Amino acid sequence: MTIPHQPPPPGLAEAVRAAARSHPDRTALTFLDYTTDRAGTATPLTYGRLDAQARAVAGALSRSVVPGDRAAILCPHGPDYVAALLGCLYTGVLAVPLYAPEAFRTDERLLEVMADCTPAALLTTTAYERSVRQLPVAAVPAAEPPAGHPAAGGPAAGRLLEGEPAPGGPPAVLCVDAVDPALARGVALPVAERPDDVAYLQYTSGSTRSPAGVEVTHRNLAVGVAQLRAGLGIDEDSRIAGWLPFFHDMGLLMMLAVPLVTGTPAVLMAPFSFVQQPVRWLRAVSEHRATHTVSPNFGLDLCVERITQRAREGLDLSSLRAMVNGSEPVRAATLDRFTEHFTPYGFRHEAHSPGYGLAEATLAVTIGRPAAPRVLTLDRAELAAGRVRVLEEADRPEGPADGYRVVACGSPADQEVLVVDPDTLRPVADGRTGEVWVRGANVCAGYWQRPARTEEVFRAQPVDGGPGWLRTGDLGFLADGELYLTGRLKDLIVVDGRNHYASDLELTAQEAEPSVRRGHVAAFPVGLLGDSGERAVVVAELERRRDPAELDAVRTAIRTALLARHSLDVQDVVLIRRGTMPKTTSGKIRRSACRDAYLAGTLVTAAHDRAGHVVGAR
Repeated sequence: MTIPHQPPPPGLAEAVRAAARSHPDRTALTFLDYTTDRAGTATPLTYGRLDAQARAVAGALSRSVVPGDRAAILCPHGPDYVAALLGCLYTGVLAVPLYAPEAFRTDERLLEVMADCTPAALLTTTAYERSVRQLPVAAVPAAEPPAGHPAAGGPAAGRLLEGEPAPGGPPAVLCVDAVDPALARGVALPVAERPDDVAYLQYTSGSTRSPAGVEVTHRNLAVGVAQLRAGLGIDEDSRIAGWLPFFHDMGLLMMLAVPLVTGTPAVLMAPFSFVQQPVRWLRAVSEHRATHTVSPNFGLDLCVERITQRAREGLDLSSLRAMVNGSEPVRAATLDRFTEHFTPYGFRHEAHSPGYGLAEATLAVTIGRPAAPRVLTLDRAELAAGRVRVLEEADRPEGPADGYRVVACGSPADQEVLVVDPDTLRPVADGRTGEVWVRGANVCAGYWQRPARTEEVFRAQPVDGGPGWLRTGDLGFLADGELYLTGRLKDLIVVDGRNHYASDLELTAQEAEPSVRRGHVAAFPVGLLGDSGERAVVVAELERRRDPAELDAVRTAIRTALLARHSLDVQDVVLIRRGTMPKTTSGKIRRSACRDAYLAGTLVTAAHDRAGHVVGAR
C-alpha cells in the first residue's frame, strides 16, 4: 500500500512566525530555573520575544554562513536554545542540536558529532563562550546555497564576531544571548516553499555504533508533530510539563516542536534540575495541571527511589492523561512500581502511555492507547526460537518471573509497520518475531554523508513488497494491532544455537541481587578463541561499595538466576563501580562500548586493593 502524497501541515518555523504575528504577547514556553532559587523561578517566553530573538540569530548567521552549512547548538537548556534552533530554521542553515560543554560530562560525543558534521558556526551563550572556543573543532568552507534560494548567487558577507577567520578556518562562534536585535530586520522565511529541504541533523544516541546524523526535513518534522498530536489526543485543553533534553529526539519533538506548533502551554526544566530533585518534575505536573508528560524508565525509577514520603505531600497527579515512555524496552515492573507509589497522589495506571519510535522516523512509530498498558508474559524457550507463545496463569505456576514480560507499545501512528524476517526479507507469519520495518511521511531522508548506510537502512524492500521501507534494527511482533518489542537485532546473543535478548538477561541480573543498580546492567556476546560460537558476558554496576569478600556472593546470585531462568551459563559476570557504566547522553547503556572495555580490560571493577589499584575482572 502506498501512502498518498499530502500537503505538509504547518512547520515549526512557520507556526512560530504566524503565532508571533497574531498573538505576540501569548506565552509560548515557560522555563523553570533552579540555579538561584531552590523553589524554582518561572520565566515565560512569549511568541513575540522568541521570534524576535530567532530572527536576530538568523540575521547574524546570514552574515557568515549560507543555507546548507551546519550550525552546532551548544546552548544550555533554556530560551536561548530555542532561539538558536529557530534561527537556523529561518535561514536554511542545518541545525545540529547538541548541548553546552559542562564539567560533569566529557566532550567525547560533542567532538565525535562535530567531526562528522563539520559545522561552520557554533551557537552558544556568553556564559559558555570560553568553553566552546576551546573545543578542538575544524570547519569546511561554506556550502553553496540551494538553487532558487534568496541567498543563491550572493556571497556571505563578514563573520559573526569581530576578528573571526575567513571561511575555511575554525567555525565562527555566536552568542545567541548577545546578538544585535537590529539584525532581525529583513530576515526572510525560506522554508515554507521547500518542505523537503533538510531542516536539521538529529544525531543518534550511538548506543551500538558511532553517532550518525539523521537528515530531518521540514516535512518530516511537521508530520511528526501531527502524528504525536493526534495519537496522544493533544487538544486545546492540554498542557505539557517535562525535563527531557532538547538535543534528544523525544525532547525536541515533545518539549519544543509539539507545544510551539500546536500552541499547547508547556512548562520545562533542565534535565539536571530533575536529576538533582526528581520531585520537581512531579510538582510541575501537579501545580501546572499538566495533561501530558514524558519519561523513560530511569526517570520513573528515580522518582520511586528518591522522592520521600514527605516530599510527595501535596502532589496531585490526577490531571495527567498521558505519561509517554519510549524506552527500549518499556519495563512492566517500572510502570507497576510507579503506579503503586503514586496512586495515592492521583496518578492513574491508565495514564502510562508506552510508545515506540526512533530518530530515523522523526520519533513516533507507535503510540499507546488511552488504557492500562497491555502486558504479555512470553515463554522464553519459544521466544529464543523466534516464536511467540503467551503464558497464561496456569502455564506458569512459579509466577511471572518464569516468563519474559513485554509491554504493548501501541498502534501505528498514521504510518505502515511491518515485521520482517531479517534473513529472508519476507514478512513473518502470525506468532513469529522479526525486525520492525516502517514506511510513512515521517521517515527521514537518510544519514548525513553516508550514502551506503542510507541505502541499507532507508531504502529496504521486502520480498513481494514495495520499496522505501526503514529498517529499524529492532525486533518484535504485532498482536491485536499493537507492537511489542523483544530486543535489538545487533544485541541478540546466540549461545549454542539459542537466541537470548540482552535486555531480558539484564533484567534478570538486575533482579537477582538488590545491590545491583537498576538500569545499569549490560549483557553482550564475546567470541571464544578457537570456537566459532559465542558466550555471554554480564557487566553490572553496584549501588555502593561492597566488601571484596561479598562480591563472589553477588556474582553467584547473578549466575544462578541466569542459569535458572534462561538455561544460560555465562562466560563472565563483572561487577563495576557506580557511575562507570558506558552510557549515551540520553541514558542508554552503550553495550558495544562496554564490550570493548571488557575485552581491553579497562572496566573499573568493584574490587580494589588498599592502594586503590583496580583488581582484574573475574
